[in-house]
This record gives sequence, C-alpha cells and structure tokens, in this order.
Amino acid sequence: MPAARFSFLLCLILAAPAVQAEIYKYVDENGRVTFTDVYRKGAKRIELPGAPAPLANRDKAPRRASYNPSPADFPRIDAGTQKRRDDIRRQVLQDEIADERRNADEARRQLALGERLQPGERATDATYLNRVKKLRATVQQHEQNVTSIQRELANLK
Repeated sequence: MPAARFSFLLCLILAAPAVQAEIYKYVDENGRVTFTDVYRKGAKRIELPGAPAPLANRDKAPRRASYNPSPADFPRIDAGTQKRRDDIRRQVLQDEIADERRNADEARRQLALGERLQPGERATDATYLNRVKKLRATVQQHEQNVTSIQRELANLK
C-alpha cells in the first residue's frame, strides 16, 4: 500500500506545472523590509541563484500591484465628475483627520488624568501600569490614524 501512495504522489508532483514568481525587496520609509511577489514603486527585483526568469515576464517591465487594464467597454468618467469625487474624498478625509485629532487630544487628556496615582496606589502596582499602558496605546493609535490620513491627503491629486 505505501508504494501505491508513493506512486500517486510522484504522479502529482510530475503533473504539476513549474511555478515561477518574481520576488521583490521593498524597504518602506520606516526602514522595514518586505519581500513580495507584487511589484511596488521603489522595489528591487531579487535574482534567485539557479532560478530562471519567469517566462511570462522576461521582457516586460514590472507592473504595479494595482495595475489592471480596463476592458474596452468599461464606462469612462469625465474630468469634471472625477474632480467632484476627488473633492468629496478630500473633504471626507479632512473631516476624518479633524475628528481623529480631537480624539487624540482627548486621549492625551485621559492619559494625563490616568497617570495620576489614586489614593493608596503606587506607580509599581499592576493596575496602575496596565491602566497607563492602555491609555498610551490609545494615544499612539490616534496619532497613527492622523499620520495615515495625512498620507492619504498627500496622495490626492
């Protein structure tokens, strides 16, 4: 019986097509390194020793991850409509960033209150440390949200 299983597995392996993928190394603005099979602007293609170049993309420039050509019959949007949509998006993001800044200010205020020791409490108590840790995490999350929204606003045309 084990020989039959081995033969079956061998047939599956031999019947499977060779899979080839390009590998890219991308370093973001924070210095974090990401390896991916999807091209990003600024990414460097990694040459793997002994691996042939993928057949489908040997002579082509790398495509962006979001690149998908539209079908010929896909409806087009005129410039005025797109500008109105972009303006609405910009306004939504500006409203979101204003709300998030208010939330961050409130979280900082709550942190300042939460850092005060309660009667009979010490700075080394687990309840105090957990409370302050959660409040700091909340402040950090709101600050990261503000940064993300600012990045989205900067990407608008």
